[in-house]
Amino acid sequence: MDAKSQVKVIEKGFIIIRVDDYPAIRIQFKDEEHREWTTLNNFPTKTARDRAFNDLLEQPLVITDQVL
Repeated sequence: MDAKSQVKVIEKGFIIIRVDDYPAIRIQFKDEEHREWTTLNNFPTKTARDRAFNDLLEQPLVITDQVL
């Protein structure tokens, strides 16, 4: 998803999340308040991160822009 499309969905109330491995195993997000990628949480393992990521995607206004 390009930056313009991200802004459009954020303005409709969605939160965009993505996984990242560097510099730490973490989940990042963008929302109405945070227009740049911001760390939501760091995790000790990728498995723990992926579990939390999938739990977040169960929420109705949380989406990802990554191909999983």
